[in-house]
Amino acid sequence: MIALDNLGQYRRGRIWINDLPDNKYKVIDKLTTSVELKQSIHIKPSSLALELLLSRRDMSNYAFLGVKFIPNKEKRVNISVDVSLDEDELLNDHIAMKSDNVFVGIPTEYAEAVLSTAKKVIEEEISQFSSGDLEFYIGAHGEVGSSKLSFSKVTEIIIKLMIVEPDIKSVNQIEDLISSYLQS
Repeated sequence: MIALDNLGQYRRGRIWINDLPDNKYKVIDKLTTSVELKQSIHIKPSSLALELLLSRRDMSNYAFLGVKFIPNKEKRVNISVDVSLDEDELLNDHIAMKSDNVFVGIPTEYAEAVLSTAKKVIEEEISQFSSGDLEFYIGAHGEVGSSKLSFSKVTEIIIKLMIVEPDIKSVNQIEDLISSYLQS
């Protein structure tokens, strides 16, 4: 785990690269979609988790999301999101506001935002991605401090980071990349 304390504007985060936390939750559904690729690049098998607190104000600004990517030769990206109950187990180790209860899992409303954002970013915002299976299977959300918008932003950043191979970047480079993605 790498602490991200220099994201500017009272934002902070944590990132896990290829060594994700074990935040398992009961899966009650799985949302899926796929994107046909016009151009493909090679992304090696990887996993990435990102936890962000987008500001210190008491508003919907917290999201924790983890994904694994397994390449294949299908000329498409298969995207899936494991859906949880709205309130599963409490997560004690988090960076959300202390006044918020954080639950392990990705409820349906946030899972739908993750799925649609992942599809949109791959189709419209980046020119190419690797064919394979992109599975969002780790997550946590605040009882009052999360929103579709915060999960969408974390999804967008994760997809963009997967292309630049964060495992070979320094902490400063990762913070700079995330800060730039937060501006867009």
